[in-house]
Amino acid sequence: MLSITYFYREPRKTGMSIEGIFRSVKECLKNDADIQEFFCDPRVSRIKNILNAGKYSRAINHITGDVNFLALGLRGKKTILTIHDLGHYETLKKRSFLQHYIYKLFWFKYPLRHITIVTVISQFTKRKLIEYFHFPEDRIRVIYDPVKPVFTFRKKERISDVPRILQIGSGAHKNLDNLVEAIEGMNVHLDIVAWLDEKIVKKLNDRGVSYTIYNGLSDDELHRRYIESDLVFFASFYEGFGMPIIEAQAVGRPVITSNMDAMKEVAVDSAYLVDPGKVSEIREAIVRILDDRALYDELVLRGRHNVVRFGCEKISKEYLDVYKELGGSI
Repeated sequence: MLSITYFYREPRKTGMSIEGIFRSVKECLKNDADIQEFFCDPRVSRIKNILNAGKYSRAINHITGDVNFLALGLRGKKTILTIHDLGHYETLKKRSFLQHYIYKLFWFKYPLRHITIVTVISQFTKRKLIEYFHFPEDRIRVIYDPVKPVFTFRKKERISDVPRILQIGSGAHKNLDNLVEAIEGMNVHLDIVAWLDEKIVKKLNDRGVSYTIYNGLSDDELHRRYIESDLVFFASFYEGFGMPIIEAQAVGRPVITSNMDAMKEVAVDSAYLVDPGKVSEIREAIVRILDDRALYDELVLRGRHNVVRFGCEKISKEYLDVYKELGGSI
């Protein structure tokens, strides 16, 4: 049986996407691998966490994301690093030379020297990794994120009298501002799963948009939000993958997403693609999907076919193949 340690960032009440992904993989591989877990301790320095990580080293070490610097404590080991996106790296490059330089050194340049294989969650992220860091392509594996088994299909018998649009996330790149402008004056209700700042709340109120805010949801509670929705909006300006696309499709809801980068890669032809910067396109997409039941059902059907690519068993098998490739048997 394979002997593996999963290395995580510090435990969080929110933002559990990385941990949830690999908890699902761990469950699927329970008969093939002995996987222990290490979480960074937020009470101590990063140097201390690096030193502590070394104590949990096993035949194979897998840094699951967002704590790339732990590789410095695993030197000489068979180590896998999963990179989810390079959005923060690109943002810092525009914002601060010093912060960008430090982040580049300790999240990428030095850690990558001690990594055997990098897994990325999209071809888009792979291209960025090669472009920015010239990491050898033959040591990169593209393994998509799996959809969690909790997101089961629930048929939408009829569209609600006041259709509910579900939006996941509220960061600037999530494009909530343009969605609010697009639905101004429409007879719809917006469900937002996010922590909102005062600026966006004011905009929602000023534009007369009907909305409900949810945060800190469990997977079961998030599943309920998908079920209650009529349509899912996820037309971000930047994503390394786009998990809500496949979660919504697994539940059986049509998705509006961006015609760019990883989102287009994940959705292919199974979602309604829009230019995220064009409010008129977003509004047109919403109106078309809600007014045309045949289009609605076609997007749902395409989504159900698409989500097969992201089944947990399938994705876990791809990780298992990488572990076996490294020869981690004990």
